[in-house]
Amino acid sequence: MLRSLIRLYLVVVLGCGLGIAFVSYSFVRLFHERVTDNTREAERGYAFVLSDYLARHPGPERAAALAELRKHGSDGFSLLTMRDVIPLMDDTQLRDLRDGKLVLSADGHDYYLPLPDGTIVHAHPNEPTNLDLQVLAYGVIALATLLAIVSWIHFHWRDLRKLQMAARAFGAGNLATRAQLSKKSNIYELSQQFNDMARQIEASILHQRDMMHGISHELKTPLARLEFGLALLQSPEPAERQRERQRALREDVRELDDLVTELLTLSSLEQGGRHVAPMQVSVGELIDSVAASIAHDIAARTLTLTVTTTEAPAHHVCDPKLVARALLNPIRNSARYARHAISLRAAVGAGGVLVLTVEDDGPGIPIDDRARVFEPFHRLDSSRDRHTGGFGLGLAIVRRVALVHGGDVHLDNGSRGGARFVMTLPPLPLPDAARAA
Repeated sequence: MLRSLIRLYLVVVLGCGLGIAFVSYSFVRLFHERVTDNTREAERGYAFVLSDYLARHPGPERAAALAELRKHGSDGFSLLTMRDVIPLMDDTQLRDLRDGKLVLSADGHDYYLPLPDGTIVHAHPNEPTNLDLQVLAYGVIALATLLAIVSWIHFHWRDLRKLQMAARAFGAGNLATRAQLSKKSNIYELSQQFNDMARQIEASILHQRDMMHGISHELKTPLARLEFGLALLQSPEPAERQRERQRALREDVRELDDLVTELLTLSSLEQGGRHVAPMQVSVGELIDSVAASIAHDIAARTLTLTVTTTEAPAHHVCDPKLVARALLNPIRNSARYARHAISLRAAVGAGGVLVLTVEDDGPGIPIDDRARVFEPFHRLDSSRDRHTGGFGLGLAIVRRVALVHGGDVHLDNGSRGGARFVMTLPPLPLPDAARAA
């Protein structure tokens, strides 16, 4: 702190010194006309007395009169002619002299007073310096400046120390640490940015911890089944039983492959819009392709799927593969719990937003669980069987797809008492190549 204080103080003192020097040596030249007018007004009586005194001592007596004046003052009087002052002045000053006005020199130290007979009195006042008083005055100013800087630095450094301690605690692993500063602090905005960063990092680390816990839990079950199945293959059994064991092992391998695929998809979506390939697609064709891909599963469960696109826009700019993937997940979720029917509806919202709604007539989802269903590895079904509970990643992928499109997804009550998933997708900007085409 001391080093910072010294540096700041030296910079301030140097700046003040340069400012004083600039004012002292430049303002008279910059505002010469105004200073001259003020001097004429202030010295009008003095100029009258001086002019009258010299007028009463004409000719040879004038030199003796000036010598007498020098004894009683320090103005350094001398007599000049117009020819003498022409090289020293500009046109404006010469015009003022001819008009009988007092004229200041460019630096403001000398003045020239024209007399009625054409003679010009030149005076160079020697003002007392009072160096000791000037040193004392500037010392008082420097001390006041130092006190002001110390006061400001004290509160500023106190807040910086608080922010430093918060950063150190956060770096040591206390993710809940936040910088608590007054709104009047000079670095309050910086502390708020630190707190926002800390919250984001904390959320990201906790999310990664949950992901790792969920991944490890999901991998244990199929790996255990694989290990158990391989051990059973070593035992002597009939050929038909061996083939059943092999089919079960292949199913476990496919389950692992599906889990890895889901994790890779979620991981790529977590990175933002870098993996999004926007293009202009026909909304009707996109919805029909999704319905066709799921039609067999819907029929196998003796359900009906109703598709409505009458209120949908003709075209929309999005990533069709991601949107199709995002639609399949809530439809499969609805197919798992629906009693008789599922509806898929596409419509246009405010600002050209594409609104996709999937609704079923199942038991619905409790209000307390509606926000959590979009978290990775969260499943309402307590079963861990792959045919009922799934991996718990489908709706998390839906949410990420909506977010990378600049939209969102939420869950509420359907008109039939079941769950209703509503996904909003604003139009994405087309790449330059697609726009040109």
